[in-house]
Amino acid sequence: MTQSMDSMDNLNIDNDSLAEFDQQPITAMIETDRFCEKCGYNLRTQPTRREPRTEILLCRCPECGRFQPARDGATAGRVWLQRLGTLALLSWIIFLLALCFGLGMAQLGLTVGTLEELSYVDWNAGPVTITTQPVALGNIQITRNGVTTVYPTSGQRSAYRRIVRKPQEYDNWFRALMHTLSFLTGFLLLLLLTVALHHWRKWAYLIPATLIPVLVAAGMYYAWKIEYPYLIDWALRKITSLGAVNLAGGLTGIVFGRPFARLTCSLLLPPRIRQVMAFLWLTDGKHPPKPRTRD
Repeated sequence: MTQSMDSMDNLNIDNDSLAEFDQQPITAMIETDRFCEKCGYNLRTQPTRREPRTEILLCRCPECGRFQPARDGATAGRVWLQRLGTLALLSWIIFLLALCFGLGMAQLGLTVGTLEELSYVDWNAGPVTITTQPVALGNIQITRNGVTTVYPTSGQRSAYRRIVRKPQEYDNWFRALMHTLSFLTGFLLLLLLTVALHHWRKWAYLIPATLIPVLVAAGMYYAWKIEYPYLIDWALRKITSLGAVNLAGGLTGIVFGRPFARLTCSLLLPPRIRQVMAFLWLTDGKHPPKPRTRD
């Protein structure tokens, strides 16, 4: 391998060899992240050609001109790295699912907190009678002496009355805070998904952006319709408002998620390490930032 790499370095100096290599037909493109061993440039999307003397597939770094082998050698260590990579991929999928669930629960918590803060339970008023609708999956079955009797969950029950409290001075600030957090929850979710699942098409991101606020709104509407049906119109306005803001945050994350991630990488990461995140540029058809070439 040392001799072959030395020969490739010699090819970098030999202009005739460069011209001969560039005239060879392109056999394939580098489709994964591979980094130049000299300057660290990400060779993804670079063409590969067969070197006429050695018949080895090579690609040439467009930044420093160094030749790189198009394939890795199969060693025992690389086999174990591939197995660890499979385990890391499974862990990554679990992390993404947990992320979606966690941010969905955050949106649910913001909705619950808003409704709870703007109303209160009047314990002194005494319980009130609430009529519930039949729920097929909630029927109760009791078996006595071999005879099963089905009792539907519909009927009347007692609950303490919840009342919308009088407006307070900080209500506008509180609503603004809840809506801001709801927007950021949707934006953060889609920002992370557009980076982690950068191979998705744009329309596919609409699924998680829409699904979470819809599920949260439907769940809260159903819960309040059962618990406090006399406040359902009031609660529905709050639930819909927070869901719409969360959806707006998700749509903003779809449009500006990757540009924001690119800006963050450019500001915080050194040029050489930045090549690891080159897919953020390549996915949108942009050229990744070039690393600084070592002298």
